[in-house]
Amino acid sequence: MSSPLASLSKTRKVPLPSEPVNPGLRGLSVPASLMAFMTRKLWDLEQQVKAQTDEILSKDQKIAALEDLVQTLRPHPAEATLQRQEELETMCMQLQRQVREMERFLSDYGLQWVGEPMDQEDSESKTVSEHGERDWMTAKKFWKPGDSLAPPEVDFDRLLASLQDLSELVVEGDTQVTPVPGGARLRTLEPIPLKLYRNGIMMFDGPFQPFYDPSTQRCLRDILDGFFPSELQRLYPNGVPFKVSDLRNQVYLEDGLDPFPGEGRVVGRQRMHKALDRVEEHPGSRMTAEKFLNRLPKFVIRQGEVIDIRGPIRDTLQNCCPLPARIQEIVVETPTLAAERERSQESPNTPAPPLSMLRIKSENGEQAFLLMMQPDNTIGDVRALLAQARVMDASAFEIFSTFPPTLYQDDTLTLQAAGLVPKAALLLRARRAPKSSLKFSPGPCPGPGPSPCPGPSPSPQ
Repeated sequence: MSSPLASLSKTRKVPLPSEPVNPGLRGLSVPASLMAFMTRKLWDLEQQVKAQTDEILSKDQKIAALEDLVQTLRPHPAEATLQRQEELETMCMQLQRQVREMERFLSDYGLQWVGEPMDQEDSESKTVSEHGERDWMTAKKFWKPGDSLAPPEVDFDRLLASLQDLSELVVEGDTQVTPVPGGARLRTLEPIPLKLYRNGIMMFDGPFQPFYDPSTQRCLRDILDGFFPSELQRLYPNGVPFKVSDLRNQVYLEDGLDPFPGEGRVVGRQRMHKALDRVEEHPGSRMTAEKFLNRLPKFVIRQGEVIDIRGPIRDTLQNCCPLPARIQEIVVETPTLAAERERSQESPNTPAPPLSMLRIKSENGEQAFLLMMQPDNTIGDVRALLAQARVMDASAFEIFSTFPPTLYQDDTLTLQAAGLVPKAALLLRARRAPKSSLKFSPGPCPGPGPSPCPGPSPSPQ
């Protein structure tokens, strides 16, 4: 019996089957030039891929660097809010300066901006957030000019000069009609005491008016512009002289305490300004062009010449403001005016003698005659000068006044005795025919009968 190993040695070894080979390709060979071209092409493509890969990596690095730069330069939300707030504050300050310039321009013409009434609910009932800050984004009024204005710098020398000029416009010893119970009386104007401190002014016996008060600023603006303060217009419509006490080196103690020696801020100023902002002027106090002209002097005498003040200003305002029909003012050449002109040229420093300035309005109210007379001149002198200026008969008109109602018929009456010194406003009217009177004379009785009437019978003359 043979072993298995012996049987293996007798088995025939058969080779494994290989892959089928195409008999047509066995004899095909690749040219060397094609192989070199393909190799070179492959190398070029590899170089191109490498260059593009390097370019992509470079661009990725640049993009990453730019993203880091953008992230660095991007402002923080809080910083953006602060920048926006600064821009708004700058804009508000510019608008505030423009408003002050426009108000100053209006005040130069005696005008004042009134505007529309403020909404009290929006200005006072603003809600407060949980952090105790005001919701300023929903408020209508972002800026309060009164809280941001510093106390004005007052030019004391210019203020004193303006007060002196205003006092010179008022004739010394001038009188004013003052209403009293049951009538009126003439009162001599007395100078108003005005004390000028470093921090404010005081008229009469008080109260003290600090410079930061808006009403005081309006008063100073009127004086510096050459007008009497508007707050005195009701009591003194024709002006009043001032008796100034220059105390600019003294500080008026409003609260009775000595001033704080160091530097600091005044507490409560903002609340004071807010309270003053609520005080609105009456709508009827708006100044018209006619009221503005009435505040000016009608004429002044400089070097013997009567200078019309209101006329040129009225012509300037005529184009922008509706004005009533202008009254033609005619200066009548009188001997007193000629003498005063000569005196002012020869000796201008000598005091002027007492004079009587008359303003007489014509019958139709379209003309006003200005006469400078002596107190001892008579009504007849005035009548003759008017007749000469009007080129008409002196007996064709009458001179009278409305307050008190007086008809000046006595031509021998002096102006001093008639109460027309130092100045007066009179009117003219056509002379009225005397009323017809009934006289009684004897005559026949109008009734039937042969006998005459025993009593007198009226007969018109």
